[in-house]
Amino acid sequence: MAHDQDLASAYELIYVVAAGKNYKREARDIAALIRQRHPTADSLLDVACGTGLHLSHFRDSFAHVEGLELSDPMRKAATARLDGIAVHAGDMRDFRLARTFSAVTCLFSAIGYAQSVDELNQTLDCLAAHLEPGGVLLLEPWFTPSQWISGPVDTGIADDGRRHLTRMCVSQQTGTTSTLTMHYLLGDTGAGMRHWTEEHTMTLFTDEQYLHAIVRAGLRDVEWLPGWRDQRPRIAAIKQRSGR
Repeated sequence: MAHDQDLASAYELIYVVAAGKNYKREARDIAALIRQRHPTADSLLDVACGTGLHLSHFRDSFAHVEGLELSDPMRKAATARLDGIAVHAGDMRDFRLARTFSAVTCLFSAIGYAQSVDELNQTLDCLAAHLEPGGVLLLEPWFTPSQWISGPVDTGIADDGRRHLTRMCVSQQTGTTSTLTMHYLLGDTGAGMRHWTEEHTMTLFTDEQYLHAIVRAGLRDVEWLPGWRDQRPRIAAIKQRSGR
């Protein structure tokens, strides 16, 4: 079992150092997409915000930003990084904050953690409820059943001069459920070696299921936009204004 710090450290080493995920560029692109659809957007909620890497750049584009994160280690890392920014403890499937936002984002395929169509619908209802009329949802979906490839082993190696991390991940599929089993080996100078295993279960929703959940939540002008990784697009939608 990993220490809390291990979880956040491994996440950032793998995706920032090994995979080269460019959070600054992604945040800039998302801000531009939002402003194209809502020119006066001044607030943003990042749901399932992880360690706050996107939010650290969203704060440069919006007057007010907040985050929501279920994982306590990730939320603690985000809070430490984002001095003065509220990072709420909460589940994307059932949360209630005391305000609405010009934009709500749910990125890096976190939506795949919804375990059923009912949970997908509940999540979209929550996301839409936190949008002001005319507000923009930006969603990065998980793989669809037709995109998923079962069986390959993925590896990642990263170090920052002090911490050295190796990760191996094997992916499987049962029906519309994908399972990723990840083995981590972390060597930390002065702290020794630690090994732990994580299992992630994510649902392979279809495009039609995403569309239905988005529309039933009161969103319109749904667009599939080019994404950054693999075959996955991004989805943008706008909350209906009263009387429309």
